[in-house]
Amino acid sequence: MIEEIRLRNWKSYKDSKLYIEPLTFIIGYNASGKSNVLDALHFLSELSKGTAIDEVGSDIRGGKDWIISREEEYCGIDVKIHNDDTDFFYTIEFAKKDEKLVITQERLSENSKDLLLTDASKVLPNEMLLSMTSYTAKQGRRRPLQVLRDKSALFQLASAGLRKEVTDGINIVLNSLKNIFVLNPIAPLMRNYTSLQKELKEDASNIAGVIAAIEESDKNKLQDRIAEFVRPLPERDIVRVWTETVGMFGKDAMLYCEENWIDGKTQKLDARGMSDGTLRFIAIVTALLTLPEKTLLLIEEVANGLHPSRSKELIKALEEIGRERNIDVLCTTHNPYLIDSLGTDMIPCITYVKRNEHTGSSELKTLDENENLVNMMASGSIGLSMVKGRI
Repeated sequence: MIEEIRLRNWKSYKDSKLYIEPLTFIIGYNASGKSNVLDALHFLSELSKGTAIDEVGSDIRGGKDWIISREEEYCGIDVKIHNDDTDFFYTIEFAKKDEKLVITQERLSENSKDLLLTDASKVLPNEMLLSMTSYTAKQGRRRPLQVLRDKSALFQLASAGLRKEVTDGINIVLNSLKNIFVLNPIAPLMRNYTSLQKELKEDASNIAGVIAAIEESDKNKLQDRIAEFVRPLPERDIVRVWTETVGMFGKDAMLYCEENWIDGKTQKLDARGMSDGTLRFIAIVTALLTLPEKTLLLIEEVANGLHPSRSKELIKALEEIGRERNIDVLCTTHNPYLIDSLGTDMIPCITYVKRNEHTGSSELKTLDENENLVNMMASGSIGLSMVKGRI
């Protein structure tokens, strides 16, 4: 699992590090740099799948022209990944050449030993090639390699027949990066009929098709779990959440729920009659229950559409299902009620972003590093401090 990410000259960040817990919240003003952290993780995930770096950069929010900090020549991202009893460290650096992003440095280490490293001293005649050296952690042997500069060396070398310890390290890091999932539920898109599909889309528009495509026995269990967490969301309990296929061949599906409303009577609704907040909540719970284990789930503005009094229900779902299925969750939020619902034990899991008053660069700090934390707690709550602009 990814435990740390360090951003160097990435968008609004000069040099800052985020520690990722099983449940992590990032708070801060508008335009402080919260979204830029999620963009960096998304960037790494797409590179791990073999997408060319210039294409990934073009698709990132703001485009490739805004990825490298202004007046800087390069950008770097470092991650720490923990697997069993071993820590892996991966670094990638890149720059802009002839209006295209190209990789200038990659490094992979296992604990303190290099497995893969760019040979900066060796200049290749072909500017689209990068010289790499593969190391054997146990025996110290070296093997010179050449890789293209437009794609991740890890992706290119995963099946290159390197020694087992090197290949294992590459695949552990690649799998961790591939298992980053950005969830941005768009409620209006969730109200449509959708075809049966195996994987949830980032906008959750195919949620009905994903649930309906699951084997019947597993589908019933999944629908019961979704209803368990969604039940207390509206004024009256949601007693059931399910999907139904339509058409002669049953290839499309719609999402439904049943509310216990008046005098024990129930009311059935399809997704077109559900609120945006309810649909977003269902999408979050469904993602937690269906994504592969060891996923890092990224959710921007996680409490959007949620009534403040239901913050605890959201936290319960994030914590309980995340722990049960070994899924880490990284969220951004402006919601003070959600932060207050976390309790004091979660303070180390809250990171705040502020712009440096001299340089304007974004800086990440855990809340327990704030020298005014005791005073903030004494004068009210973390949420109140957010509202009053103290953090």
